Amino acid sequence: MPSAEQDWTADETCGVFVSAGRGSAEGSGTKDAPLKSLQAAIALAQQKTGRVYACAGDGEEFNEAVDVPSGVTVYGGLDCGDGWAWIGGTTKTTLTAAPGKIPLTMHGDSGVVHIEDVHVTAQPGMQGTNATVSSIAAIALNTDVELVRCVLEAGNAAPGASGAPPPGRPGVAAAGQAGGNACSLPNEADVAGGGAVVSDCDTPGDPNDDSRGGRGGTGSMSEGYNGANGEPLLTAIGDEPNGGAGHPTGVVTLCTPGDPGSSRGPGMPGVDATGRGAISAAGYAGAPGMDGGRGMPGQGGGGGGGERGATSTSTRRCPGNITNRAGAGGGSGGAGGCAGAGGRGGLPGGASIALISINAMFSFTNVVLGAADGGDGGDGGDGQQGGAGGAGGPGGTVPSGSDGLSAGCPGGMGGDGGAGGKGGGGQGGHSLGIAFLGQQPPTAGATIFRGNAGRGGTGGTPDRRGADGVAMNVLGFD
Repeated sequence: MPSAEQDWTADETCGVFVSAGRGSAEGSGTKDAPLKSLQAAIALAQQKTGRVYACAGDGEEFNEAVDVPSGVTVYGGLDCGDGWAWIGGTTKTTLTAAPGKIPLTMHGDSGVVHIEDVHVTAQPGMQGTNATVSSIAAIALNTDVELVRCVLEAGNAAPGASGAPPPGRPGVAAAGQAGGNACSLPNEADVAGGGAVVSDCDTPGDPNDDSRGGRGGTGSMSEGYNGANGEPLLTAIGDEPNGGAGHPTGVVTLCTPGDPGSSRGPGMPGVDATGRGAISAAGYAGAPGMDGGRGMPGQGGGGGGGERGATSTSTRRCPGNITNRAGAGGGSGGAGGCAGAGGRGGLPGGASIALISINAMFSFTNVVLGAADGGDGGDGGDGQQGGAGGAGGPGGTVPSGSDGLSAGCPGGMGGDGGAGGKGGGGQGGHSLGIAFLGQQPPTAGATIFRGNAGRGGTGGTPDRRGADGVAMNVLGFD
């Protein structure tokens, strides 16, 4: 083997030879015609001796994500310009991959993955999905691994993105409708108040997020009727009945306008990220903050009260001294504003991990495992602003030439919808030498370096945030 002595050189029949700088895709894998791709050399070696001899030195960086199955041995640190002599004591074969990719994966059900004199470097994370924000040098799945004089080095992880900005404010809610005019109907028929208007805020047919302005009070010949309350009427959170009073029989008091609907406070903030995230064959996935809760629709404005009309037993007259005609109807209340959607949760920061072990067994000889800084979690996003309530409808009018009649009362303005709650903060990323599932790998024969853990993102309130990451030599995952 190359590490046995300093003057070792490879025999032509030992295995497959590969050089990033001197090889080619058409190479046969011999010393004089090496392959260019380390992955291609591994595939060819599986058909032969199972051994791969990789060149090291200037211009010899392999830039590809490599999958090494059990039963394959990779010897690095060879000088392909000097008879493939071993120089691994001072120079190692280097391997990296594109950002977001794990350069080295080792797996298999039987046999051993054996690697010597290879320096694996993961690129720093890039903000994007859970996968791309992390920087992971190597992962081993369900196999036995022997690493000799290797370096596994992860870069800085990227921060998680903050919750996406909310959409624009919903449109202004529907305005109330005008009440019918006094004296407008013959034969003692009642004059209707303005009809109820509705904000259908989200799903058609789902009344739970709707708001309705109160119907205007009806005007009759002898009295005016009350306007209806705006909805939703939630007395548990302080809503008051807001329909206006009609003009009753036998009293001087006129109708009253509908009162405005109640506006709503913001929805519940999203829950901040907790836990330590998860590892899998795909790498590491942190926990995002939860989205904030949707606000509530504003209460609709109350309907205005109706007025009484002209009767033969009173001094009230319609134009032309006509009696027995209904009074003006009240205007309906404006619909309440639609609720704002909850803010999006912050995304987790990436982790910087030198080695992930999932049900793997390890032997280390003079190995260095290096992790850099974990990424900060993303801040929770702001909730969408609630929509503005609609204006109340005017009361019905009194025609010119009338005597003693009063206009119907206007409806109240709808309340504003509540803003969505702020999203929860994302989890901070870890800085780990080894992350594992299953049996804990040993650390004998390995030197571990680590950086700083990422801070959790700001949550729904200034004093809350997602869970911070941790900086540890070894961390187990459930």
